Amino acid sequence: MTDKKQIEIFRSNFRQRIGKYVRTIFELKESGLCFKFNRLSINKIGCIKSIMNSVKNGFTPEQHFEAAENILDLFVNSKVIEQHYEKKPARTETHYLCISKITENVYAWMNVITWENNEGYINLYLSREAE
Repeated sequence: MTDKKQIEIFRSNFRQRIGKYVRTIFELKESGLCFKFNRLSINKIGCIKSIMNSVKNGFTPEQHFEAAENILDLFVNSKVIEQHYEKKPARTETHYLCISKITENVYAWMNVITWENNEGYINLYLSREAE
């Protein structure tokens, strides 16, 4: 298992490499899903819960971050599997579950949450399961 210090290094490198996407509109034309990539997305992808979901599914933290560096391509080539709405006191959120095939038996699962004016964020974990 990778130690906390190594995870911090992976996380730091990921933040530096992925920063170019901040304020970029991610759009999945087929479904009309779009949102502005932001620091919250970076934090969600790099949080310990997301990393541990990938680890639980047989991947290393390094593999998690390597895949996450391709988040735009993974998202653009994904399919929406599920969609639902959640009413919050300040807004109504739309929740999407998307999947993108990386290689044979390796899939990126992405949770996308959006609300008005293209605001939202994305999260990611790896799995060997397509369903």
